[in-house]
Amino acid sequence: MRARFGQFTIDSETRQLLGAGGEVHLSPKAFDLLCSLIASRPKVMEKADLHARIWPNTYVVDANLNMLIGEIRRGIGDSAQKPQFVRTVHGVGYAFSGTAVDVQPSHAPADALFCWVVWNGKTCQLSEGDNVIGRDPRSDVWLDVPGVSRRHAMIRVNSSNRRVTLEDLGSTNGTFVRRTAVDEEVVLTDGDLIRVGKVDLTVRLWATDTAAETKRIRRRTR
Repeated sequence: MRARFGQFTIDSETRQLLGAGGEVHLSPKAFDLLCSLIASRPKVMEKADLHARIWPNTYVVDANLNMLIGEIRRGIGDSAQKPQFVRTVHGVGYAFSGTAVDVQPSHAPADALFCWVVWNGKTCQLSEGDNVIGRDPRSDVWLDVPGVSRRHAMIRVNSSNRRVTLEDLGSTNGTFVRRTAVDEEVVLTDGDLIRVGKVDLTVRLWATDTAAETKRIRRRTR
């Protein structure tokens, strides 16, 4: 199972939960519990069923399940009082109440472009197609920072024509690349510095074909 919810992507095969700030680490049982809730959404999973899945053939008290739910909520920034993703159904069990979209496994072509942005030591991988940068938690690159608009800018990754471009989405404080305001679509190169409001992001590009990789290395060493 691979699904996306809010700023997070969860993959049961790679056993990874990725957020805007990088990988979110959960204990193995907390990860399995989150996968079960998402796979069964929006159905309420009874505590007995969850016990059977997480601790097969083992008797445990409800407090163990409560601890895992608490770990999940801390990991994804959820709240028991105002849940965005994990809802408690008192006396019954739990349900995944957020909007989650199933994501098909990526079968990247041999000449695919792999792109990501880096800021404050954090990394966020970009997907093929449009990647929105903004303060909206649903953004592909979520920057919860004053001065960043809800939908501030967009990076478009197009492996078919080997182009990665940036455009401003009518932001209040503007988008800059190479210290120049972005007024129209701009082609990005590896190592470009993007300023979004007061946040600086570095673009990293990696091509799977040898020729493109050689050109990238030569450009960086000049």
